[in-house]
Amino acid sequence: MLSIVLLLSACSGNGGGGGSKDLNTGEEKPKSEQGGQKTVAISVMMKDRFLEAAARKFEEQHKDIHIEIKEYRTSQPAAEGSMSMEAISLGDVEKYVQSVTTQVISGKGPDLMLMSELPQDKFVAKKLLVNLNDLMAGDSSFDQNALYSNIFQASQDGDGIYAMPLSFSISLFQGNTELLKNAGLSVDADKPWSWKEFKEAAKKLKLNDSDKLISLDPTGLLFDFIEDSYNQLVEKGQPKFDSELFRTMLTDIKSMYEDGLLNESFSFNSNKAAFQMVNIFSPEQALTMPNGLDFYQKPNVSGQKEGSAFRPIYSLGINSKSAVQQEAWAFIKFLLSEEMQASPDLSGLPMNKSVNSSKLKEISQKIETGTLETMVPADMLPDGETAKKRVDAVEKLISNAGHRRTSDMKVIMIAMEEFKSFMSGQKSAEEVSKLIQNRVKTYLNE
Repeated sequence: MLSIVLLLSACSGNGGGGGSKDLNTGEEKPKSEQGGQKTVAISVMMKDRFLEAAARKFEEQHKDIHIEIKEYRTSQPAAEGSMSMEAISLGDVEKYVQSVTTQVISGKGPDLMLMSELPQDKFVAKKLLVNLNDLMAGDSSFDQNALYSNIFQASQDGDGIYAMPLSFSISLFQGNTELLKNAGLSVDADKPWSWKEFKEAAKKLKLNDSDKLISLDPTGLLFDFIEDSYNQLVEKGQPKFDSELFRTMLTDIKSMYEDGLLNESFSFNSNKAAFQMVNIFSPEQALTMPNGLDFYQKPNVSGQKEGSAFRPIYSLGINSKSAVQQEAWAFIKFLLSEEMQASPDLSGLPMNKSVNSSKLKEISQKIETGTLETMVPADMLPDGETAKKRVDAVEKLISNAGHRRTSDMKVIMIAMEEFKSFMSGQKSAEEVSKLIQNRVKTYLNE
């Protein structure tokens, strides 16, 4: 199953003297301006080591600021520190979305919010989030050039940026180049293509060798279809699931499985799968793909979108009613610093360009020297020369990424929940689309 709930996710430090530093200039503030300790509350669906460690380090450098991480969840993790999908339930998402949304709309709520599962478009429309452009404009210590400009620009809503991405994943296809060549398939890795074109390629592949399967999970494929067309399926806050557009998506997915064009049993065996849908969450993952495999653009509904799609993992927004906006902004800056972006606990590709580049080169060198400590079996690792070439390829993929995958996570989970009865044959596409339409409409009108 596609990872539908993504992992949760600069100020100079105080040397230990009696004063604290100005959040923007870094200069020492007079004690008369320090006042008492201020608290910045952050809402997350599930705590993790990265934010907890960052909060401790930030507090050590800013004695007058306390970072409080507020977790909203109903289920318990399978083990301490567990971040498995099994530890996340629909109830967790509902509790997080409903609790935080209700609080913020009422003028209360946390100062900072992890936006991954929250309805960001709704928050922006209701002016519940601070336009971070205003804070950046008044902060001479913030170096926007240190970040990936394409990811930054694509993270904007209109002319403003209301949630700062700290890390992100790239959504791609992993393809077995030799299998595609033997099947007479020519797929340009640098060009966009549609799911219709993909379906034709799958048919040709099946005719050539039915054992070389395409590993795609039906639920994950639905997730991808919905996100790719989210602005059409939820147009200006109005759901459009009871439509031919959505019913066509449902029937296309089911037909590809019934026709044997796709295999929902995920396999890491490159000899068995011509294509696999992958989300690159780390530099190591990007470089340790076995020899003989290459990255391709993932098909999209229109077939016209240039460049890879990305999804923010850690993405923080500031409550427009917060009384500690400057302090909240200082913490966001700290999370974007080289120190925190280089943290091994940060899930996703770092937003800081130099950190990402350094990690890619370091991993490439370790693969070449055989010193990389990884869970990937040694016989599946690429050779050193391949790893070196991939550094440039991955950096190109990141620099060309320009489509932010965004949606309301609760809407997605409603659709996926009802989708099961369609795939099992219990309900028709029309019945399921109407059920999803009614549930989503009720939720959006809350």
